[in-house]
Amino acid sequence: MALQSKLFRGDPKLEAAAQLDAAHIVPGSHGSHVGKIQQALTELDGATLARDEIYGPATAAAVLSYKQKRNIINRAYQTQADNIVGKLTIASLDSEMAAKENGPAPVPPSPPFPPEPPEPPPYPRLNFAMTDPSIYVTVQGSITSGTAPSRKAIDPGSFIGTGKTRWIDLPAITAKTATLKVEKKGQIFWVVACVPDGTIVSHKLHIFFHPTPVQVYPDKPGGKPVAHIIADDRTYDSLGQDWKDLAQRYLNITAPQLGAAIKVPFLIVLMRNAAANHPTAANDVFADRPLDTLYEILTVVHDKMINPAAEAPALPLSMDHVEIGTTSFSSGIAYHANFFNRIWAHGSYLEAIDLDSTYIVTGHNDISPRKGGPTIKRHTQKEGLPSTLTQAHFPPSRWDGNAPNAPKGADKIPVPPSTGHVHHLIMDYTFHGAMTNSRLKP
Repeated sequence: MALQSKLFRGDPKLEAAAQLDAAHIVPGSHGSHVGKIQQALTELDGATLARDEIYGPATAAAVLSYKQKRNIINRAYQTQADNIVGKLTIASLDSEMAAKENGPAPVPPSPPFPPEPPEPPPYPRLNFAMTDPSIYVTVQGSITSGTAPSRKAIDPGSFIGTGKTRWIDLPAITAKTATLKVEKKGQIFWVVACVPDGTIVSHKLHIFFHPTPVQVYPDKPGGKPVAHIIADDRTYDSLGQDWKDLAQRYLNITAPQLGAAIKVPFLIVLMRNAAANHPTAANDVFADRPLDTLYEILTVVHDKMINPAAEAPALPLSMDHVEIGTTSFSSGIAYHANFFNRIWAHGSYLEAIDLDSTYIVTGHNDISPRKGGPTIKRHTQKEGLPSTLTQAHFPPSRWDGNAPNAPKGADKIPVPPSTGHVHHLIMDYTFHGAMTNSRLKP
């Protein structure tokens, strides 16, 4: 329903905030729509705000006070009011403003119980948690800048339906990369952060969960399955070369595809094999305070890695509106499912993407659509099913190695590829399409 007050109606940003969660108005915003909110708070709630059109600390405090007096709380994920102007807040301000414009100012309703005074934290606060100084994130070594050469990917326009895939050439992408050391509860965890050049947001991020670093497969077709240690848990704390190689492999695949699609921070979280054994395993970096941990990582990424240069001033790290997307493939679904089940109900989690783990039944049962949870998307090997916006099917019959623009040489696609080969091809060549259609739009 369109806004009714003369002050608010027709303003595109306020109309959007009344309809869409993604259009919430948060601290750090600026513009004429913020000035209208400031005017409404002054007239309706007695706030003493200059109409400077900047959503600074004074405006944030006035929003919080207004919401506390009226007990405006989204019970789906909150227990107390925050300082965001979202759908409920816009509706209340608009209703009161319309009534004031057409008659005497309304008397604000009394809250059912005295509001709790806001805590003055020593650090910026998230609406889901306080930042925790016992979580330490530091950059190890230097932040490097490099260029990933152009590469091929599946054209997202050929995802839908059952026809052959089409190929596109992605441009070379320049990005900054850093290795982050996360320390908490006496343990060490490693995260590789990649920020494509041109990134100006740090309140959005995408996380990739790599397959478990112990892979079981036969050395020869039809042979006995053998465990292959790709990266050894025993070399994890010291970040051995095996872990660096693992990170580089997936960085080479994913980072250029992400950078060609969207400009958001990207994390490859290095997880021990043992971290996949149980959802509460202590050696999983997200087992304890996952959202606090992500905030501490984002703070370092914001402060150390985002340098938009001439593009635009860096947007502030919004403590009240973080947006998260995740991806996994193969046995990475185990880590992915653990993370999903910890934060699926929080509004910051927008999408979870699986780039082929059809054979892991438990993981798929764990990562399933839930009311109010993230959008679930899957790329699978399933035969005979038309693709949809959330289920893209890539059976061997869809891969055409003879397509004019298909990879050649060492990267040539077999015709038709084996099922096992398709498993890796989906990861290697459809990540760009997943990011192109991502909900994490800057």
